Amino acid sequence: MISGRALRYFDTVAQCHSLRQAAAQLHIAPTAISRQIDLLEHQLGAPLIERGPNGISLTAAGELLAAQAQRTLRDLERVQEHIADLKGLRTGRVSLQVAEGVVAGLLAPALANMGLRYPHLRFDIGTASASHMVEALRRGDADIGLSFFMPRHDDIVPFSSADLHHHAVMAPAHPLADANELSLAILAEHRLILPDESYGVRQALERAAHHQGVALAPTFRTASLETQKALALNGAGVLILPPMAVARECQSGELVSIPLSPLELEPARIDLCVYRHRQRSFATEACLSLLASALQTMTEASS
Repeated sequence: MISGRALRYFDTVAQCHSLRQAAAQLHIAPTAISRQIDLLEHQLGAPLIERGPNGISLTAAGELLAAQAQRTLRDLERVQEHIADLKGLRTGRVSLQVAEGVVAGLLAPALANMGLRYPHLRFDIGTASASHMVEALRRGDADIGLSFFMPRHDDIVPFSSADLHHHAVMAPAHPLADANELSLAILAEHRLILPDESYGVRQALERAAHHQGVALAPTFRTASLETQKALALNGAGVLILPPMAVARECQSGELVSIPLSPLELEPARIDLCVYRHRQRSFATEACLSLLASALQTMTEASS
């Protein structure tokens, strides 16, 4: 039987491509890693790594094992979490894949609160588009997905949802900054900063624009919210997104948020999702409950 320790050591080597770097990351001696990999090779009956002048490379068998190692280690960790739940311990790790636009206004405050309640919980946080998030949930790379316009699938369950309205966001010196509300037709005449078409927010914008006979031709197209904000802060153009994504910059006066005209655009639906066929640990359930509560509070505040 393959030990969890040996698999973890091998996975670290596979990621670092160096015994020395892996040893430093694991805080153990390189010889300890070599012994565990030798044991794995003996158990599997095939070499897993090759040592060369440029470091460690994986053999064909090593590539096969590396492809499964992280998922197996995560499954083992989930089993340990469920056993801890049975003992009444409040420990565990939650892996979240989220849209970048929900981090500052929703995720960070909620997880800070959760960290105070449950100081022994740990969080792995990554950002992704909604379509990539679905695959991460299915693979077991994520316990929770939180994104705008999550695609509907039978195996991806929306635990909670909320609707937010889009605003036009720009620097205070922008010619449109004094408007009470704006239409897509007016915004289309100005330099726009938008994500690419793989993002649900952009797809919603395109549907609305097509319905109104407006063509959106963004000057800047980037999936990075930080890049979008930096461009807007420097007066390069206008963002169209829920103001939650730029709440800090609007509160400080660095950016201005202006509502779109009524019925111009469907609300931005935020979905808090899980994979239907995976048992949830205490840590995941606690995180879901707190995020759902934060979503509800945000919806009430914006209504």
